[in-house]
Amino acid sequence: MVTPIMLTVRFAVLYGFWIVLSGRFESKYLIIGALCTLVVTFLTQDLAQSEYSRIAKPARTAFSILSSAWSFLCYSTWLLWSIVQSSLQVAYLVLHPRLPIRPGLLRFRTALKSQTGHIILANSITLTPGTITVDLSDGTYTVHALVPEAAEALLNAKMQSKLEKVFGEIEETTTEIQWIDRPGDHRP
Repeated sequence: MVTPIMLTVRFAVLYGFWIVLSGRFESKYLIIGALCTLVVTFLTQDLAQSEYSRIAKPARTAFSILSSAWSFLCYSTWLLWSIVQSSLQVAYLVLHPRLPIRPGLLRFRTALKSQTGHIILANSITLTPGTITVDLSDGTYTVHALVPEAAEALLNAKMQSKLEKVFGEIEETTTEIQWIDRPGDHRP
């Protein structure tokens, strides 16, 4: 059950986020922001209930919560660095006189169980230049890659395993990845 404390924390976080994004500190804007944040907090209460009940485990300790937060911070830092590297790689491909792209599609499943984890992984793939999540159905991802190197973090399951650590869903399963349309298959 979503407690009043959880609603208050959610309201405070959303309101703080609104203030940072708006940059307006006049009273009428602060009041409008507070009202909008209050409405959003109560309209999304049922969404929070389903997510909290799925995430909240009786054995969750402060250490496990801090560990997940630390893992997410490490993942975010790693993702930003991957975005920078991929941006440079895509810039090289686009500026190269022969345009050496070898697009292909690959399909894989992950050990992630949470819907939030699946969404974060799909968005992380799309945020990384050179790859885009084309489809996500029942935990199966279809990803388009400009070159095989662009999908390297997916091929060696680095991105998936980092997110599994964030959500505490570490299992000893291997991610089966298969190319649907191999890069370079359609070259003359």
